[in-house]
Amino acid sequence: MRPLVTLVTPVYNAMPWLRDYLDCVAAQTWRPLELILVDDGSSDDSGECMRQSADMLAAAGVETRLLFCPHGGQAAAMNAALPLISGTFFTWCDADDLLTPDSVEKKALWLMEHPQAGMVRSNGTVLDADTGTVLEESARAADRADQNVFEALLTDRTYCYAGCYMVRTELFFACYPEKQIPESPEGQNLQLLLPPASRTVCGYLDEKLHTYCRRSGSHSSRKRSYQDMLRRIENFTVLQKEILKYCDCDRSRCEQQIALVERRAKAALVYSAVQQARKDLGK
Repeated sequence: MRPLVTLVTPVYNAMPWLRDYLDCVAAQTWRPLELILVDDGSSDDSGECMRQSADMLAAAGVETRLLFCPHGGQAAAMNAALPLISGTFFTWCDADDLLTPDSVEKKALWLMEHPQAGMVRSNGTVLDADTGTVLEESARAADRADQNVFEALLTDRTYCYAGCYMVRTELFFACYPEKQIPESPEGQNLQLLLPPASRTVCGYLDEKLHTYCRRSGSHSSRKRSYQDMLRRIENFTVLQKEILKYCDCDRSRCEQQIALVERRAKAALVYSAVQQARKDLGK
């Protein structure tokens, strides 16, 4: 018998692309599949789209749970869903991205065939959703060979797109026995990935099974001021240090790595600001 896979998706003001995402979930070839949708206090019609799509998903054989929460951000929405996860394997995807029909199946089969690994990831595509232009692949050459991804994730040397990863639920909840992750304005992915990656190897499927849609104005892509960017770097540093409490690692060494990444990010930000100022003066 095939094991149940749980897919969690936080939803916040995801119209008009939410229906496309839910259609791609219904088209997944893996069953049994459980979808937990969390409306994170949307002010548009996302919640209504979720309700209207529930019958379509059920008809496609997808067990669907709908949660409606006050707006608290992706990590808070994920925390609402975590206690409800019942799948043997756990994956997550943003509501404005897309999965190929075999995305869940290929990752689940890989985990079934490789019991020594606690997680697996696939390649993917980064798409400029405003123009329809493919910008790059998710994975680089080094990513294809690296099974110990903890330090690469910690130091921002590899990708952490939602939709690319699948984790064994038992391993994940061994990291988070209270079934809650640290909450941060900077999202959910590092919290979900770093603790299990510190305890296991990660497999890799060199297939583009996920599309990350980069949209102007989205949280990750919108233009930010210098102060906003500085604050975001500092938020990531605080978040990473908090996540280390749940990791099996040398915390002192990891904190040194985090500090180095923070210094480099701030130096790059200053350089970029100076270059922009020079450009503006030359106009």
